[in-house]
Amino acid sequence: MAENLKYAALLLVLVIVQKTLVWLIAVTSYEVTPDIVLVGLAYVGIKRGKIDGSIAGFLSGLLLDLFSFSFIGLMALSKSAAGFLSGFFNNENKIERYLSSYGFVLIVFFCSIVNNIFYFTIYFQGTNLVFSDVLLRYILPTAVYTSIISIIPVIFARKKIRRL
Repeated sequence: MAENLKYAALLLVLVIVQKTLVWLIAVTSYEVTPDIVLVGLAYVGIKRGKIDGSIAGFLSGLLLDLFSFSFIGLMALSKSAAGFLSGFFNNENKIERYLSSYGFVLIVFFCSIVNNIFYFTIYFQGTNLVFSDVLLRYILPTAVYTSIISIIPVIFARKKIRRL
C-alpha cells in the first residue's frame, strides 16, 4: 500500500511539473515538448506490471485531461495503453536491469509511440492532416524528445547501483 502511494505521489508531481514547467524546455519551432509523465508511467509499469501500469496511466491521463480542459478522456486512454505496454516489461529478474540500462530509453520510446498514436490520431480526427503528417510532425518528434529526457533517470539509477 505504501509503495502504491509512493508511485501515486511521483505521478502527481510529474503531472504538475508537466503542466507548469515543461514548456521551458519545449522546442518551440516545432511545438514539441517531452512527456515526463510518460517516463514516470513507464517506470511504474516496469516495477508493478500491466494492470497497475494501466491504472496509473488512466489516473495520470485523467489528471492531465482535467488540467488541459480539452477532450476529457483522450489522454486517459492513451496513457492507459502506454502503461499497459510498459507492464509487459515487468519481470522480477530483469526490473533493475531495465531501469538502469538504456533499455529503459527504448521502452519509453515504444510507450511514447503508442501513447502518441492513440492521442494524436484521435485529436486530429476531422482535420486535413493525413497520418503521415501527424507521424512526422507530432508522434515521432515527441517520442524522440521524451526518450532523450528518459536518459536522466537511467543515469541516476546507475549512480545508485554503483554506490551499493
